[in-house]
Amino acid sequence: MPAKLITLCEDETFHPEICLVAMEPVSNFILVEKYALNREAKTWNEAVDDALSNLPVEVIQVTSDEGRSLISHALKGLKVHHSPDCFHVIYEIGRGTCGALMSKVRQAEKEHEKMVKQTHIIKQKKDKFDNADKRPRGRRPNFEKKIQEAEIAEQSAKKKWDQASLNHETVLTEKAQIGQVYHPYNLKTGQRQDSETVSGLLADCFDKIHTATTDLTDRCKERVNKAQRVVGSMVASIGFFFQMVEIYLDNMQVSTRDKHLMHNYLIPGNYLKLVANKERDVQRKAEILQVAQKLLLIVESTGDACSDCNIEELNKAAIECAQLFQRSSSCVEGRNGQLALRHQGIHRLNDRQLKAYTIMHNYYIRRRDGTTAAERFFNAKPNDLFEYLLDHVDYPVRPRNSLKSVA
Repeated sequence: MPAKLITLCEDETFHPEICLVAMEPVSNFILVEKYALNREAKTWNEAVDDALSNLPVEVIQVTSDEGRSLISHALKGLKVHHSPDCFHVIYEIGRGTCGALMSKVRQAEKEHEKMVKQTHIIKQKKDKFDNADKRPRGRRPNFEKKIQEAEIAEQSAKKKWDQASLNHETVLTEKAQIGQVYHPYNLKTGQRQDSETVSGLLADCFDKIHTATTDLTDRCKERVNKAQRVVGSMVASIGFFFQMVEIYLDNMQVSTRDKHLMHNYLIPGNYLKLVANKERDVQRKAEILQVAQKLLLIVESTGDACSDCNIEELNKAAIECAQLFQRSSSCVEGRNGQLALRHQGIHRLNDRQLKAYTIMHNYYIRRRDGTTAAERFFNAKPNDLFEYLLDHVDYPVRPRNSLKSVA
């Protein structure tokens, strides 16, 4: 296996025993999957060091949630960059605001319906009074004034309802926008977005969220503030990505012309392809893929004439550079979900069973391209797992014939 730089995605799950899980996100190879007595940084350090002791790999960053032990493990234990999970930022905003905002929408809607009914009742009373065969004694009530006041109250309630709905929609939109702008390249143009650009875009999103949540409780606002405190780490991850790309290209010793191709076409194009493959919305997926193909087609149309190196080699390097930006630990989140289902069926996973599931994931389960996680991680096809089991595991003995009882 050639030496390689890797990212680790880490998380903990509970069965209720603490289970540490660490995966390499590009290959989906599980490096750590074991039960532990605690989830302290020291425990994580020992587990990861043990897993990497015989492998020619170097960890350059850890992607995880904002757990203190995980951050300490990355920054102090491995001494690498910590990249925050974008999902947890968005989730924290939704957890703190969406329920409260939706409650205000329902409350404003009910108030508006109440005002509409009140206006309707006054109009009915007016019609009944005016159309009565025999009017009651006394001065006629000023129905017109009452109707006018009711309509003003109705309009005021409608404005509050519209504003509450707008606030809810604003938070939903800006919450989604955070995930769309947190990229090293613009998804609509493919242009580079440096740290300052991303910082400004994220700040705009949070400013609109703060405006929409002005009337919420301090507890709800604190959730938004908690999410915003992660922005500094998100911006730092953008800067880290471009620094690693520069180091990668310097190690390749490519020419200035090839660097231009990599920075402006090949890396952005391949990065957008990776994003498009993960996009669930069909229309957005097609739009992102169109931009990616447009960038890559510029290089393909000119061929090797525009490059001092082989285009295929540059494209392969560009894919590796694009994969350096890891903003999500969804691979371990998904693995935790699978383990939870296994645990639910068996009620308890012992160490041997957990190890067996890890081996099945790494060496047996295949993607659509027919490769296993181990093959993608080691860049070489390992021995067939089934053949290995046939060679190393004893066959079960024939069942004993049951003796017929003598009459």
